[in-house]
Amino acid sequence: MADAAIDTLETTLRLLQALSLARRGLLLEAQAVVAPGGYPPGDRESLQAMAALATCEGDYGRALPLWRLLRTREPEHAEAARMIRSIELWQARPPWMKWIWPMVGIAVAVVVFVILLVCV
Repeated sequence: MADAAIDTLETTLRLLQALSLARRGLLLEAQAVVAPGGYPPGDRESLQAMAALATCEGDYGRALPLWRLLRTREPEHAEAARMIRSIELWQARPPWMKWIWPMVGIAVAVVVFVILLVCV
């Protein structure tokens, strides 16, 4: 009984340390705290934290298997289901979509430049 309480306390402290690092933008360091060996943690809270950190980092190739593993371990996990759908949707977008916002930005800059030339 005492061992379970100590394990829970250690997990909580580790997650608090990871949260502190993540808030400072140190996502890789936070992931190392959650999963020191880089392997998916055994407990649900740490696994969810590791998946969330990988998602925040934008490493969807690593985040998706972590969310799927969490969903396998806990089939009714709503957050895991939502994140799996979101990442799969993001990865299924057409390749040209990553260039649409830079193109829009360039088009707006050209229009502003032309307006400034005409008005001056």
